[in-house]
Amino acid sequence: MNKITSLRILPCGYEEFKMSELYVNSDFKTEILPINVILMEHRKLGHILINTGCTKEMKKNDISYSKYIVRRKVSFKKEDTVIAQLEKEKMDPICIKKVLLTHANAECCGALPLLPKYELLATAQLLCVIKFDNDSDNIIKSTFPKENIPMKAFNVFKGETPLKSCFKYVYDALGDGSVLAVDIRGAANAMTGYFIPEEKIFFAADAAIDERVLDSDLFPSEKLLSMQYDADDYISVIATLRRLHRENPDIKFIFSHSK
Repeated sequence: MNKITSLRILPCGYEEFKMSELYVNSDFKTEILPINVILMEHRKLGHILINTGCTKEMKKNDISYSKYIVRRKVSFKKEDTVIAQLEKEKMDPICIKKVLLTHANAECCGALPLLPKYELLATAQLLCVIKFDNDSDNIIKSTFPKENIPMKAFNVFKGETPLKSCFKYVYDALGDGSVLAVDIRGAANAMTGYFIPEEKIFFAADAAIDERVLDSDLFPSEKLLSMQYDADDYISVIATLRRLHRENPDIKFIFSHSK
């Protein structure tokens, strides 16, 4: 029996991209793309989120939020929030038992203060960024719960997986091989990608804007590279994901902004 019994992609906000400015030799126009959150149900562990999407918590620090939406053309309504979408499905937010984060970004952490009880899981590197990185934007601080929440770092995965041909380390996010994690830093410090083997889905977060970068010769513009945490790592990760895609065409790649 599958360990992951259901998986859904929830659009929890939207972001505008001027695609022609972000990729060299691209004829793409301005697009409004979703900010995706993954909701899974694990047979033993219950409901799990990967990221939490946008909420009003992002607006608590008005100055930081004003700067943020100039840099990131983000928009969302109350009905877009993960809390509203859970309630629409007649799910109480207390059903969320665990949250996995891809990186320390306001769009990833937005609903954390609104979830009543959960365990936060991430790589040790990402947990260090969350706890100790004083350079993080203040808007992230406003979307992180003030009370202490249980946090746990991943252990290394010791089984077999196609990820090991492309990534030096593979981590076991839930301890049973049902969700694997790899380092895809570049767009952000300690960014993590998640692979669900039973579904053959790889959630690549903000490693690129969306999956079009895997199937074409799109190359990031200087403007796009200037927006990344580490431009060299960003290019390297795209090359690694392209290799993984070529070697494993049955894997479906989903990014934070996939339609």
